[in-house]
Amino acid sequence: MRVATTAAYIRTQAAVAGLINFVVNPAIDWLSLRHKGAQPIWGADGLVVNFVITSLILSTLVGIFAQWGVRREKKAGRVHSRNASSSRWLHRLPRRGWVAGPVLGAAAAVVVIALFWALHGLGMTKWSLAALMAVKAVYCGLLGFLVARWVISRHLA
Repeated sequence: MRVATTAAYIRTQAAVAGLINFVVNPAIDWLSLRHKGAQPIWGADGLVVNFVITSLILSTLVGIFAQWGVRREKKAGRVHSRNASSSRWLHRLPRRGWVAGPVLGAAAAVVVIALFWALHGLGMTKWSLAALMAVKAVYCGLLGFLVARWVISRHLA
C-alpha cells in the first residue's frame, strides 16, 4: 500500500476503522438481540451497559491495531513523524495505543452515559432494535474513526 502523505495515511486508516465498526457493531447487536423486543435504556441488559462495553472494547482494539499499523509503516519508511503540528491535548494522550484506546473509550463512555441520562429525562425509556442498530452504526463508525485518527496522530507527534 502506497500512501502519498502522512495526512492521507491517517485519513485512510481512520476511515477504514470507522467503516469496519460502522458495519460490524450493529451486526453484532442484530445477531445477539434479534429475538428480543425493545431494549430498555437502563438495567443489566440495557443500552447504557451495551454502549459502555462497546466503547471500551472498540477503542481498545482500534487503539491496538492503529498503533501496530503505524509502527509497521514507520519502520518501512512509508510514514514519518510530524513536526509538533498536533494539538496540545493530543500530547497528553498516552503514546501507546493499548493505553490510549481505553482512555478514549472511557471518555466516550462518560459522554454516552450523559446522553442516555438526558434521553431518559426527556421520557425515552426503550429503543427498538432498528433504532439501536442505526444509532450504533453511526456511533461506532465515528468512535472508530476518531480513536484511530487520534492514536495514529499521537504516535506520529
